[in-house]
Amino acid sequence: MKHLLAICALVACKSHGAPAQQIPAITGELKLDGELGESDWSTRALRHVLAAPTGGQARPFSEASLLHDKAYLYVGLYAADEDIRTGEYFDVHVGALAFHATSTGAITPAIAGAKASIDRDGTLDDPSNDDEEWVLELAIPLEATGLAGGAQVVTVQRCDTPKDHIERCGSWSGRVALQ
Repeated sequence: MKHLLAICALVACKSHGAPAQQIPAITGELKLDGELGESDWSTRALRHVLAAPTGGQARPFSEASLLHDKAYLYVGLYAADEDIRTGEYFDVHVGALAFHATSTGAITPAIAGAKASIDRDGTLDDPSNDDEEWVLELAIPLEATGLAGGAQVVTVQRCDTPKDHIERCGSWSGRVALQ
Protein backbone atom coordinates (compact mmCIF):
# COMPACT_ATOMS: atom_id res chain seq x y z
CA MET A 1 0.00 0.00 0.00
CA LYS A 2 2.88 2.41 0.75
CA HIS A 3 4.19 1.81 -2.79
CA LEU A 4 0.77 2.68 -4.24
CA LEU A 5 0.58 5.90 -2.20
CA ALA A 6 4.04 6.93 -3.41
CA ILE A 7 3.01 6.36 -7.03
CA CYS A 8 -0.19 8.33 -6.52
CA ALA A 9 1.73 11.19 -4.93
CA LEU A 10 4.09 11.27 -7.92
CA VAL A 11 1.19 11.23 -10.39
CA ALA A 12 -0.56 14.01 -8.47
CA CYS A 13 2.60 16.13 -8.57
CA LYS A 14 3.00 15.60 -12.32
CA SER A 15 -0.66 16.38 -13.00
CA HIS A 16 -0.54 19.57 -10.91
CA GLY A 17 0.84 21.63 -13.81
CA ALA A 18 -1.39 20.03 -16.44
CA PRO A 19 -4.63 21.68 -17.59
CA ALA A 20 -7.50 20.67 -15.35
CA GLN A 21 -9.94 18.07 -16.65
CA GLN A 22 -13.50 19.37 -16.56
CA ILE A 23 -16.15 17.80 -14.33
CA PRO A 24 -19.45 18.18 -16.21
CA ALA A 25 -22.59 19.54 -14.61
CA ILE A 26 -25.58 17.23 -14.43
CA THR A 27 -28.43 17.86 -16.86
CA GLY A 28 -31.15 16.10 -14.87
CA GLU A 29 -31.84 14.77 -11.43
CA LEU A 30 -29.57 12.07 -10.00
CA LYS A 31 -31.23 9.49 -7.79
CA LEU A 32 -28.70 8.33 -5.19
CA ASP A 33 -29.37 4.60 -5.37
CA GLY A 34 -25.94 3.11 -6.08
CA GLU A 35 -27.00 2.20 -9.61
CA LEU A 36 -25.30 4.94 -11.73
CA GLY A 37 -28.25 4.39 -14.08
CA GLU A 38 -29.03 7.98 -15.05
CA SER A 39 -27.81 8.91 -18.51
CA ASP A 40 -25.47 11.63 -17.17
CA TRP A 41 -23.29 8.89 -15.61
CA SER A 42 -22.75 7.14 -18.94
CA THR A 43 -22.80 10.11 -21.34
CA ARG A 44 -21.44 13.14 -19.43
CA ALA A 45 -19.38 12.07 -16.42
CA LEU A 46 -15.62 12.50 -16.21
CA ARG A 47 -14.68 8.81 -16.00
CA HIS A 48 -11.38 7.11 -15.29
CA VAL A 49 -10.48 3.44 -15.01
CA LEU A 50 -8.05 2.84 -12.15
CA ALA A 51 -4.57 1.76 -13.23
CA ALA A 52 -2.29 -0.83 -11.65
CA PRO A 53 1.08 0.33 -10.26
CA THR A 54 2.68 -1.21 -13.37
CA GLY A 55 0.64 1.12 -15.60
CA GLY A 56 -1.93 -1.27 -17.06
CA GLN A 57 -5.58 -1.49 -16.11
CA ALA A 58 -6.07 -2.49 -12.48
CA ARG A 59 -7.47 -5.94 -11.77
CA PRO A 60 -10.02 -6.35 -10.47
CA PHE A 61 -11.55 -3.59 -12.59
CA SER A 62 -12.37 -0.35 -10.78
CA GLU A 63 -13.64 2.98 -12.10
CA ALA A 64 -14.28 6.48 -10.75
CA SER A 65 -16.79 8.92 -12.28
CA LEU A 66 -17.39 12.58 -11.41
CA LEU A 67 -20.28 14.99 -11.98
CA HIS A 68 -21.53 18.10 -10.15
CA ASP A 69 -24.39 20.50 -9.65
CA LYS A 70 -24.47 23.82 -7.76
CA ALA A 71 -24.33 22.12 -4.36
CA TYR A 72 -22.61 18.73 -4.72
CA LEU A 73 -19.74 16.83 -6.26
CA TYR A 74 -21.17 13.49 -7.32
CA VAL A 75 -18.74 10.58 -7.20
CA GLY A 76 -19.54 7.20 -8.73
CA LEU A 77 -17.25 4.35 -7.70
CA TYR A 78 -17.44 0.93 -9.37
CA ALA A 79 -15.60 -2.11 -7.98
CA ALA A 80 -15.60 -5.54 -9.62
CA ASP A 81 -15.19 -7.94 -6.70
CA GLU A 82 -15.48 -11.73 -6.45
CA ASP A 83 -15.49 -11.68 -2.63
CA ILE A 84 -16.96 -8.48 -1.15
CA ARG A 85 -15.63 -7.86 2.36
CA THR A 86 -16.81 -5.36 4.98
CA GLY A 87 -13.35 -3.80 5.32
CA GLU A 88 -12.95 -2.90 1.63
CA TYR A 89 -12.97 0.72 0.52
CA PHE A 90 -12.00 3.32 -2.01
CA ASP A 91 -9.61 5.94 -0.68
CA VAL A 92 -10.65 9.33 -2.14
CA HIS A 93 -8.80 12.65 -1.96
CA VAL A 94 -10.22 15.89 -3.36
CA GLY A 95 -7.72 18.64 -2.61
CA ALA A 96 -7.31 18.59 1.19
CA LEU A 97 -10.45 16.46 1.73
CA ALA A 98 -9.67 12.76 2.29
CA PHE A 99 -12.10 9.93 3.08
CA HIS A 100 -12.78 6.21 2.70
CA ALA A 101 -15.93 5.12 0.89
CA THR A 102 -16.56 1.59 2.10
CA SER A 103 -18.27 -1.51 0.74
CA THR A 104 -20.90 -1.01 3.46
CA GLY A 105 -21.84 2.40 2.03
CA ALA A 106 -20.19 4.40 4.82
CA ILE A 107 -18.02 7.49 4.38
CA THR A 108 -15.27 7.73 6.99
CA PRO A 109 -14.53 10.10 8.46
CA ALA A 110 -18.04 11.48 8.17
CA ILE A 111 -18.44 14.60 6.01
CA ALA A 112 -21.18 17.03 7.05
CA GLY A 113 -23.98 17.00 4.48
CA ALA A 114 -22.55 14.09 2.46
CA LYS A 115 -24.85 11.35 1.21
CA ALA A 116 -24.01 7.84 0.05
CA SER A 117 -25.83 4.92 -1.48
CA ILE A 118 -24.54 1.46 -2.34
CA ASP A 119 -25.60 -1.39 -4.58
CA ARG A 120 -23.94 -4.77 -4.15
CA ASP A 121 -24.25 -7.75 -6.46
CA GLY A 122 -23.09 -10.26 -3.90
CA THR A 123 -23.03 -10.85 -0.17
CA LEU A 124 -20.75 -9.25 2.38
CA ASP A 125 -18.21 -11.49 4.09
CA ASP A 126 -19.33 -14.78 2.52
CA PRO A 127 -16.43 -16.36 0.61
CA SER A 128 -18.49 -19.49 -0.14
CA ASN A 129 -20.20 -17.78 -3.09
CA ASP A 130 -18.98 -15.70 -6.02
CA ASP A 131 -19.82 -12.02 -5.84
CA GLU A 132 -19.76 -9.66 -8.83
CA GLU A 133 -19.45 -6.00 -7.89
CA TRP A 134 -20.30 -3.12 -5.62
CA VAL A 135 -21.13 0.42 -6.66
CA LEU A 136 -21.11 3.53 -4.53
CA GLU A 137 -22.88 6.74 -5.46
CA LEU A 138 -21.79 9.71 -3.35
CA ALA A 139 -22.92 13.33 -3.05
CA ILE A 140 -20.22 15.42 -1.36
CA PRO A 141 -21.00 19.10 -0.60
CA LEU A 142 -18.94 21.28 -2.96
CA GLU A 143 -17.92 23.51 -0.05
CA ALA A 144 -16.06 20.53 1.48
CA THR A 145 -14.09 19.82 -1.71
CA GLY A 146 -12.50 23.19 -2.46
CA LEU A 147 -13.63 22.86 -6.11
CA ALA A 148 -15.83 25.95 -5.94
CA GLY A 149 -12.61 27.95 -5.47
CA GLY A 150 -10.79 26.38 -8.42
CA ALA A 151 -9.03 23.29 -9.65
CA GLN A 152 -8.05 20.54 -7.21
CA VAL A 153 -6.10 17.30 -7.48
CA VAL A 154 -8.32 14.25 -7.12
CA THR A 155 -6.89 10.84 -6.29
CA VAL A 156 -8.91 7.62 -6.10
CA GLN A 157 -7.31 4.37 -4.91
CA ARG A 158 -8.58 0.87 -4.27
CA CYS A 159 -6.89 -2.33 -3.13
CA ASP A 160 -8.64 -5.69 -3.20
CA THR A 161 -7.66 -9.17 -2.10
CA PRO A 162 -9.54 -11.71 -4.24
CA LYS A 163 -9.97 -15.35 -3.30
CA ASP A 164 -6.40 -16.10 -4.39
CA HIS A 165 -5.26 -13.95 -1.40
CA ILE A 166 -3.00 -11.73 -3.54
CA GLU A 167 -3.62 -8.04 -2.93
CA ARG A 168 -4.05 -5.98 -6.08
CA CYS A 169 -4.27 -2.20 -6.16
CA GLY A 170 -5.25 0.50 -8.61
CA SER A 171 -5.43 4.27 -8.66
CA TRP A 172 -6.18 7.34 -10.71
CA SER A 173 -5.09 10.90 -10.04
CA GLY A 174 -5.70 14.08 -11.95
CA ARG A 175 -6.23 17.80 -11.67
CA VAL A 176 -9.91 18.64 -12.08
CA ALA A 177 -12.17 21.70 -12.12
CA LEU A 178 -15.89 22.30 -12.39
CA GLN A 179 -17.16 22.83 -15.92
